[in-house]
Amino acid sequence: MATRAVASAVFPTPIEKVWKEFRDFTFPGKHISTIASCTMEDNMPPTAVGAVRTLKWKTGESRKHRLLELSDQHYRIVWELIEADPPTEVSGSISTLSLYRVTETNQTLVQWESDFSSDVKNEVITFEQKSYAHNLEEIRNSISKQ
Repeated sequence: MATRAVASAVFPTPIEKVWKEFRDFTFPGKHISTIASCTMEDNMPPTAVGAVRTLKWKTGESRKHRLLELSDQHYRIVWELIEADPPTEVSGSISTLSLYRVTETNQTLVQWESDFSSDVKNEVITFEQKSYAHNLEEIRNSISKQ
């Protein structure tokens, strides 16, 4: 059984502009309409590896993520789930956003993927994959308006 959810989208924007948004670990609060707030704990900057963000959805759910990697060279940001209320259906997950320059058109391919612990159910993977695709569409529209 697969334990990975993946979605991707092409942004009609140069990679430098797209990366400027994604390298800020609070990007969900700025670009995803279902997020009520996204705050950094302990006054840590949103680019500090090891920093923790708290995401709160408009539905009342919340999750805490720890920033594991932020690579300006490879245009990649990686985080792990460390806490959720209510608890998630998996014991662990690591998410990665990777950006790739489309040289022919100066656009950006954005890929959002998560690797889940082996206790993940197919429904969770399907839900997350659809969520990532929807989130990427919403973020693309938000960045395009800037």
